[in-house]
Amino acid sequence: MKQLFNHRFKVVLIITLAMLTASCSFKTLYNQLDNLIPFYVEGMVSLDSMLEEKVAQRSLLLIRWHRNTQLNQYAEWLRVLQRDTNNQLTEEKILKHIATLESFWKSISLKVDEEMVSLLPLLNTEQRKELFSNIEDKNADFREEYTGLEGDERIEQYTDRIIDSFETWLGDLTDKQEILAKQAAAKLQSTALQRLERRQQWQQSIQRILDTGSRVADKVASLRKFFTDYNRKNNIDMNTTLRENINIISRLTLQIVHSMTDEQKAHFVTSTNDYIRIFDELAKER
Repeated sequence: MKQLFNHRFKVVLIITLAMLTASCSFKTLYNQLDNLIPFYVEGMVSLDSMLEEKVAQRSLLLIRWHRNTQLNQYAEWLRVLQRDTNNQLTEEKILKHIATLESFWKSISLKVDEEMVSLLPLLNTEQRKELFSNIEDKNADFREEYTGLEGDERIEQYTDRIIDSFETWLGDLTDKQEILAKQAAAKLQSTALQRLERRQQWQQSIQRILDTGSRVADKVASLRKFFTDYNRKNNIDMNTTLRENINIISRLTLQIVHSMTDEQKAHFVTSTNDYIRIFDELAKER
């Protein structure tokens, strides 16, 4: 059900979106996840009272796991990032920080798999039809939004995203830094088609498992095996492109960090301190 959660658990999506807003908004959103997650799920599939209760229970457990095991790691990652962001920063250190972020995503992804294994087999025929119809709609939206971008349009979108990301943490970029961002964006390659293909493979495989006449226990076992195999299966072309893109962003990050103004340095310290404090506070609210 990764696609039920837009291919990543809603906690992470909300974290990402919230980092584009004020710190207090992030904390408010995080503390409302126990309502936001069931609300999102019910937007994808109509739940009966039994499933509503289970989704609510599993959401609380998932949030508790995330609060107890992940938030302190985020705070520590930001502390190390803050210490490393100076004139001695190297591309090797940047790649290490990115690898740590990827490990955070993987931990949440695997945890979501566990939850979906227990919940998906409980859907009845009509609920499954509704769910997969909505997933098909989201895949169609994905295709329209990401796979048709070419040339200047693609570079412009990538440039805007890169600049927005850096300005979240540094404040306004200089003209020179914006030029560097556009040059990097022009080198990035899209993986949209490969990602769409994996989304569709995921959907078809899950649908096939759930539409069998086997018992719930059999579906649980089949789903667990599928998730394990799916996560191990690599798309070599896509992963190669992703690695190349990461290297491009790493080099850009190094250039921008080494050209930061005093105002940008102060903005970065303030921003990271705000999130370190918030992650620490949220981790204590158990």
